[in-house]
Amino acid sequence: MAEKNLPIKFFQKRQKDDFATEGGGDRKLPKWATPELVGEKAAYVRSVLSKISVSFSNKVKRNNYVPSVVKVKMNGDALAKTPRKEVGNFFNIGKLNVIGMSGIDELLIKIDNENDLQAIIKRFYNINDAYPSFGTVIGISAITNIEEYKPQINIESINQKILKVRLFNYGNGDLNEVLTRVFETYCKQNSIKFERAAYAGDLYIYRIANVTTEAFEELKDFDGVQLITEMPSYEVMLDEISAIKEVQIKKPKKGQSYPVVGVLDTGIANIPHLSPWLHNKSFTKYHEDEVDKRHGTFVAGILMYGDELQGEKYTGFEGCKLFDAIVMPNTQKQKIYEDELIEHIREAISKNEEIKIWNLSLGSKTEADLYEFSDFAKALDEIQEHHNVLVCTSAGNCDNFTRSAPKSRISRSADTVRGIVVGSIAHDKNGTDLAEKHNPSPFSRIGPGPYYLIKPDVVHFGGNAGLDKRNKLVSNPVISFATDGTIANNIGTSFSTPRVTAIAAGLDYMLNEKFNPTLIKALIIHSAKYPSEMKMGIAEKINGAGFGLPSNISDILFNQPNEITLILQDSMEKGSYIDILDFPFPQSMIDDDGYFYGEVTVTLVTSPILEVSHGAEYCQSNIDVMFGSYDVKKQRDTTKATIKNPIGADGRQNILATAVYSKTAAKESSTPFASERMLVSYGDKYQPVKKWSVNFDDFTNANKENYLKAPKSWYLKLEGLFRQFTEEKCEKEKIIPSQEFCLIVTIKDTKKRGNIYNEVTQLLNNFSFIHSNVKIKEEVRVRLNQ
Repeated sequence: MAEKNLPIKFFQKRQKDDFATEGGGDRKLPKWATPELVGEKAAYVRSVLSKISVSFSNKVKRNNYVPSVVKVKMNGDALAKTPRKEVGNFFNIGKLNVIGMSGIDELLIKIDNENDLQAIIKRFYNINDAYPSFGTVIGISAITNIEEYKPQINIESINQKILKVRLFNYGNGDLNEVLTRVFETYCKQNSIKFERAAYAGDLYIYRIANVTTEAFEELKDFDGVQLITEMPSYEVMLDEISAIKEVQIKKPKKGQSYPVVGVLDTGIANIPHLSPWLHNKSFTKYHEDEVDKRHGTFVAGILMYGDELQGEKYTGFEGCKLFDAIVMPNTQKQKIYEDELIEHIREAISKNEEIKIWNLSLGSKTEADLYEFSDFAKALDEIQEHHNVLVCTSAGNCDNFTRSAPKSRISRSADTVRGIVVGSIAHDKNGTDLAEKHNPSPFSRIGPGPYYLIKPDVVHFGGNAGLDKRNKLVSNPVISFATDGTIANNIGTSFSTPRVTAIAAGLDYMLNEKFNPTLIKALIIHSAKYPSEMKMGIAEKINGAGFGLPSNISDILFNQPNEITLILQDSMEKGSYIDILDFPFPQSMIDDDGYFYGEVTVTLVTSPILEVSHGAEYCQSNIDVMFGSYDVKKQRDTTKATIKNPIGADGRQNILATAVYSKTAAKESSTPFASERMLVSYGDKYQPVKKWSVNFDDFTNANKENYLKAPKSWYLKLEGLFRQFTEEKCEKEKIIPSQEFCLIVTIKDTKKRGNIYNEVTQLLNNFSFIHSNVKIKEEVRVRLNQ
């Protein structure tokens, strides 16, 4: 194989690639909209709201000015933006009263006072039953149920337990202050010990203790309480197995700089292999006798010596300074609760913002919800966004295989949107192992995350396991260090994660670019492939292995002559889209029969707008990507009301659409391309990460004729979408919503006929694109050329 030494490239869109979003669509009523039932359903809504009027008058008598919240259940077929907007129009009376979501189909609506309530009821009276407007029919038909909100109670008994209480965020500072003041006053009056927990700025969460049965019953009916549950606690279990192996001690080379990686764990032992690499600064919330450094030492060992210990060039990582951040105590001696762990993580990162890559090989035993993102994940996302860092975290372990049960889904905290979540695959297989080599480990939790979020993002080697004849656990572990400096063995996603952290740190260190967590994440995911031994279908691959196993650092940053990787970093505003009609696709990649051939990989990673109160719709923005061929550019008639853009394309075809490929070819697992194929229909899901990897040989014959028969020009189109709540919120705040993204495209000449790298570079010049090679640090460049 030719050596990879050609740097991948950044390119920028041109001014003419920006287009204004055009209107469209018809006003045809959907099947679920029933004009004849509008009057009856409006009367039903009025009757429910009228009952709330009584509770308002009683509240005022008690000097209780906390808003009430109603829950509006939507028709399952009416979850798109237009029905949501029309429902909101009934309740948003000059203010944004839709404050969140529960699950995927329930709107949470605040009602501040009796006057607002009567104004809303009036809107359900002012309906022309005989000739209701289009919006009225859509809005009222979308409502299937409405009721006053009652707190979610996820606890059976309160016996000496520390509780977690989440209050509503009303989207209004004054109202939130009223609620917190009333809640804290109630706690004081009932001798309840309380403390505001610092999860995320928009989450109002309290840790409470000393709650009597009587007070607990009152809390169940407390206005403004959204959720009551037991405060989760965390623990780290590590059963080390000694091993016999010698690994040469690495020492930092004189005059050479190294990246710094934060290890958020139980502590790193000062052993000979790690001592030279320990940073002169550290962070801890515990005394030495309160910690057990075995887990953190094992993690740090893999981060530093992962390749050497396994005898493989998994990452190509030379080393880093280890910032020891002790955020967990010895959990055999004392408990640590979720709010404490988050507080420790936040403090460690906020006090060391210069450290950009962090490893978090800790997680909950609790499975992530199918629709609601965890408070831990929301906190982790806010920390990463606020401090501009990237956290690599583990997908979590389960022991279901020991009792022949299906795998558990990813743990809470592994549903982070902004971080990289890492699962485990088996490095090997012995006689008792359950997983085949390079397949998901038996203990590695699977996806999806909440609301079909693709998690884990990637996988790496964390060991294998099985059962002996007596049904006892037998581990096939990976190797690292014990706290006494000897070699030790273990299994878990905790130990696949630092391998990916090493890749992230290595990429950031080699790049002489301003740190961008979205770029680092995109590069890792773009490089990932499924091992050839992984023969399962694409849906099972994604759930078990995310986007696959990442390449090592140098393979990610460099190309061979028969390929080129282009990176587009930008932001997408509401009301505009990017349409590059001169995409530099190599014209030399046409076979003897006149058809384009080759492989194309496209990866999109966004930094979406997040709203913590919106349930399954936590991700509030999305980008659709289309890439393909067209026949000719055409002039468009801008005198028409729905046409804003004068230039378009005739015969546009999207090669990322699953329908254009042969179903047989897409399922083929014996071809060399099978390990790279990523053909997924993302539909209308708001996925912050999307990837496609396609081979033109997989086209059906008919589509090959339509899409690939030369002559063709090529385009790249990106279009942003924003949920109704974000659009309305930004309109109230007089700002334009936008989302940052990183898009990476690799084009590969599978026949190796020409120098694609040079050809595409020349096309970038011909089409007047601003472009540049990724900047590699000079000292790294010198070492690479030695």
